[in-house]
Amino acid sequence: MAKHINISDGLTLSDLTLQEGLVLEIDDDYKEMNDEEFAYSTDLPLNNNEILTLLNMDDFQDDDDDDDCNNSPATICAISFDVLKTKMTDIFGSGKVMKLVKQNGVGNVVPYDAKVTIKYVGHFEYRDEPFDSSFARGGTETFCLNRGMLISGLEIGITTMRKHEIAVFIIHPDLAYGKYGCAPRIPPNEEILFVVHLVDYVDNGSIEAFENLSLEEKKQLVNIIKRVKAKFNTAKDYFNKQKIKQAIRDYSRGLQWLEEAELQNEEEENEAKNLLSKGYNNLAVCFNRQNMPRRACCACNRVSIPTAKTHFNFGRALWKIGEYSKAMEKLQLARKLEPRNEEIIKEIRIVNEKQRQYLDVEKKLWRNSIKFGDKREKSTSDFEKVVRNICETFSKDDQVLRLPLPDSLTPEEDKCIRAQAAAFGLTVTTQQRYGCETTYINKPTY
Repeated sequence: MAKHINISDGLTLSDLTLQEGLVLEIDDDYKEMNDEEFAYSTDLPLNNNEILTLLNMDDFQDDDDDDDCNNSPATICAISFDVLKTKMTDIFGSGKVMKLVKQNGVGNVVPYDAKVTIKYVGHFEYRDEPFDSSFARGGTETFCLNRGMLISGLEIGITTMRKHEIAVFIIHPDLAYGKYGCAPRIPPNEEILFVVHLVDYVDNGSIEAFENLSLEEKKQLVNIIKRVKAKFNTAKDYFNKQKIKQAIRDYSRGLQWLEEAELQNEEEENEAKNLLSKGYNNLAVCFNRQNMPRRACCACNRVSIPTAKTHFNFGRALWKIGEYSKAMEKLQLARKLEPRNEEIIKEIRIVNEKQRQYLDVEKKLWRNSIKFGDKREKSTSDFEKVVRNICETFSKDDQVLRLPLPDSLTPEEDKCIRAQAAAFGLTVTTQQRYGCETTYINKPTY
């Protein structure tokens, strides 16, 4: 598989002699992405009452609770376990581990031997303060399941959770601290309520096996393929839940692992190409959803096996940056592959309309171009009005990030356009594109 190198990073003689080939990249928009930009924040510096309010625990207050409880912030003192159980799911059917999901998670459920990172608070019924809380200690805590590090009821509950899920559990004494409790902190025969936020988890067996591999083995496709597919599945769940930034982060990590893989034969190369194409296609969708068309274009360029989906998303990204002719080419390729796809046909109509609007802009500028001679002052004023109207209309269009201008602008016209664009918070740039120099009006988000 050809190696991709950004030209700004430099290259070596060995890069130039690679048998599998070399692809030089000039646009570094894709490289600019970092984890911080698409990070999932796990910081919850909350006190006990703030945590319970966040979790809407006051949804379960008893109607006949006294005024002191009802007028205070949400606390466990206001919650009857019996009332709460009516809204919970019985995990085993025995009533010994009850569960209520307060925030849905993503991905697969936790494996039985996973290493979990959680934030939690533990309460007894009608007690104001928790008997245990990781929040009070200001951070997450990590436990290995199936190692006796947690009470069995809590382990059972956690193995029903998904990443980033928040759930409430009520655990019977038989699966908690038993009939004797744990003096002096835990009373005898006491039911326990846990509110658990599953921050993250890793399949402990798989991770331990992977970490024991040599550096060369870690780069072999057979050893990373499972991790990549799992990361893509998590990214897909994020996307379905409209958490696009987190989806971008996970797709990007999985793709990085694949790009670094050392492929052994043609079969592995084909498998990697298929998975890379799938990942970059989905990444392009995410970037378009976040209105990041330049990054979407970069992702589409990395797809080694283009599909109708590739061409569609490439076309959508291109018209958002004012490349209407190129966008139409990509969309027509998509339509050729899927001629009855209504979404593609709709996108072609949008590009036709945007291109027509651009041609109207071009005609207005040419009709009102600054002329020299006796009518110069009048023509300059007319040109300014036209440009002002164009900039105002463009600034209100929330779909397009860049507007191309006609070629051969005079210095005086260029100066006028820049002045009017600045009044609307827009910028004007000139670039060499497709063998000619083109001037664009850009939005700040471009």
